Amino acid sequence: MINCLLIKISNNSRGLPVRNYRTLNATELMIGRSAECNIHLADPRIAMHHAVVKELEDGHIYVVSLNGEIEVDGAMLQNIKLIPGKQVKIGPYQLSVEPTPPDVNLSVSLTLIDPLPDDYQDLKTRTHEPLPNAFSFKWRLSMWLVGFIVLVFLVLPLAQSLIPQVRTSMAELPFGFDRVWSPGRISTAHRHFGSECFKCHQTPLKKVSDQACVNCHQDTAPHIADPELQKRSLKAAHRFIGSMRCAECHQEHKSPHPLARQDNEMCIKCHGAIRTIDPKTKLPNIRDFEKQHPDFKLSFKTGPDTKDIVRIPQSEQAKLIEESGLKFPHNQHIGKVQGPNGIWDVRELSCKSCHQAEGKEMRFKALSFKNNCSTCHTSELKIGPKDNKLTLPHGDEQNMFNALQLYAPKEFDRYSDQLKNNGCAYCHEIKPTTAENKSSWRVMPLRLNNDWMPKAQFNHGAHRTQQCTSCHKVEASETSADVAIPNRQSCLLCHSGNTQRHKRIASSCMSCHTFHNAHDGYDLITGTKVDAKDIDALNALPNDTNHH
Repeated sequence: MINCLLIKISNNSRGLPVRNYRTLNATELMIGRSAECNIHLADPRIAMHHAVVKELEDGHIYVVSLNGEIEVDGAMLQNIKLIPGKQVKIGPYQLSVEPTPPDVNLSVSLTLIDPLPDDYQDLKTRTHEPLPNAFSFKWRLSMWLVGFIVLVFLVLPLAQSLIPQVRTSMAELPFGFDRVWSPGRISTAHRHFGSECFKCHQTPLKKVSDQACVNCHQDTAPHIADPELQKRSLKAAHRFIGSMRCAECHQEHKSPHPLARQDNEMCIKCHGAIRTIDPKTKLPNIRDFEKQHPDFKLSFKTGPDTKDIVRIPQSEQAKLIEESGLKFPHNQHIGKVQGPNGIWDVRELSCKSCHQAEGKEMRFKALSFKNNCSTCHTSELKIGPKDNKLTLPHGDEQNMFNALQLYAPKEFDRYSDQLKNNGCAYCHEIKPTTAENKSSWRVMPLRLNNDWMPKAQFNHGAHRTQQCTSCHKVEASETSADVAIPNRQSCLLCHSGNTQRHKRIASSCMSCHTFHNAHDGYDLITGTKVDAKDIDALNALPNDTNHH
């Protein structure tokens, strides 16, 4: 996004220079004689679309020749980098790059240095001769056309919007008078009320309000969890074009194109220079997944509460340790493994033996001892003599101690030590307890991560053609402390940034992130949806408004 301060310099009647200031905000600034050009130069020596000012892949702003010539120091070039002090000749005009004031990333001035000769204007005046007697016919025809246009495109649609009786009568028809105001086909999501324009356009001749959207989409989450930060950030991001509106990203009447914008422009507008939006933020600038994107941050549970989360970049390998409370070596649970029924009980295990996908996005079912572990690991909960084994319940250790007190009170201490060293300790971390407790040890509570990357979304279904181990390197993992989440470099083997590469898929911001509900995850144990605060956004708040 280019925020440009345009300064047009002209001479007044006394020959003194006059500077006219104007702010432009667009992805590209078209220069030419055409009426739709951002920088309009009404000179016959300028092409309709002469040149364009845009940001190239290196991140700098250039003026690029299209249908006309641009030159610097007498040399005609195709692309010219715009840096302070640079002077570019565009036809009879000179474009000079001025020092950039705050809140803009480009400041240029335009001066006509080669005006047209006086005889050109005289020749133009003498050769302009209208057809005789044509004015009267054209005037009558134009009045009829004006009346027809006003009737069909203004009076009848307004009558339908403002007169309840007309609106009721037109609701029974497949289309109404206000259909002529429609700029295109309505999206599939809104087609069930497509003939009721007033559902969205509640006030005639005014933009669709956010309240009209919220009337139906009541469960839509904000972009940033903290309302004050969201209000401040979005206001700062739109200092040039007004307040943030739903319709800036969700563009209706563009079917069959998606209702939500899929390009990176709106994302980069803020995240490409994030400190101009919030100077106190700790977030880095992000413009392209391949060229300018930070390492992934993984979320680790640090306590029993859902807010007890710490996020660690994958670049800090020494800190990537999961303290789950489990003892689970992946390398002993993949391939051919020894079963519980003797030497001949050899079983073939794969990732799908435990991680069972469901749904079109292939989200995984919650893991449990009963469904995933008990097939092989039941002997650890059986104690006592061979001919009189006592099977203890899995779950809360207090229930297990109660069972020991009930069925083997005399052997309680011996069986308790056996469970501490070989039974429960086979899979769980054990923690000693104080003397006041009935037992001398307890099982450490599980702290399996709800969602490794709550700021992103990943569709396993879209990657079903790949082997699990091509991304998750678990064949050599000997402890549950290992983290097998692929890093950014692993993703870049198949995905590129905004530009498609050879044998790699172009990936935009929307490929992995969503604007709303971006911080929702699924609990690994219960399978229920959980919410996680936007930790980085909250850390970006001033000290007096931080939330913990």
